[in-house]
Amino acid sequence: MPAYPLIAIPRRRFVAAAVLAALVGFGRWCLLCHARAAQRRHLAELEERMLDDVGITPAQARAESTKPWWRA
Repeated sequence: MPAYPLIAIPRRRFVAAAVLAALVGFGRWCLLCHARAAQRRHLAELEERMLDDVGITPAQARAESTKPWWRA
């Protein structure tokens, strides 16, 4: 019989699953931030007539495109 309790094995699996879930969540957050930064770069490049088509003023586009990549 092992010297450690049999409950330790599922606990290790739970910890491994929690670490994996945290890493997956962090990866998704990184992808989201990358996409957000790319969208803001593209928004900053739009001409005024294109912004009118979307319904955004140049001031709103400037305010959105100057936000940091981590801010929603």
